[in-house]
Amino acid sequence: MSVLTVTDEFKRISALPRRADRDWEAIAEQLTAILKTPNGTMTLRPIQAQALIEAGENGGMFGNIVVGGGKTLLSLLLPYIFDAKRAILLLPASLIQKTVDAGRELAKHWVIRMPMLVSYDELGRVKAENLLEGRRPDLIMGDEGHRLKSKKAACTRRVMRYIKNNPETRVCIFSGTMMKKSVH
Repeated sequence: MSVLTVTDEFKRISALPRRADRDWEAIAEQLTAILKTPNGTMTLRPIQAQALIEAGENGGMFGNIVVGGGKTLLSLLLPYIFDAKRAILLLPASLIQKTVDAGRELAKHWVIRMPMLVSYDELGRVKAENLLEGRRPDLIMGDEGHRLKSKKAACTRRVMRYIKNNPETRVCIFSGTMMKKSVH
């Protein structure tokens, strides 16, 4: 039987404030009424409502949201929630057309703002060194955000540099596969 060692790191994490639980079903209904178009028939999931509320209250988010949890809709609603004028959504190149198609369909149901779509590969290329500085995003979102975990990757360094130089930029990162073995 293993014994829990109470380290300084454990004490630090244990002392973090806990969020009060809320009725996310009811909040999802309320947000749906606010964010849907007049002819919209879709409804927000409780996890989506929680992500939108927490992002708004905290000025950004890290969302470990399961695969199929509605991250595409979040990436289209967050620019509206933050009143972002120059939102960028980073995503794998293979998801760009899927996101464009989903955006067309979701716009029938939701008040969305389509962000600029930039692939992680594009941002990592040598000629894209100043891509973020040129577009000056006020909101950076990362779908499949685990692509930003390597501090050595060019796209990660560029995002981090931009955030450091533009601390007012909102950041929302989400992925269904952020952690494989540990939080670290």
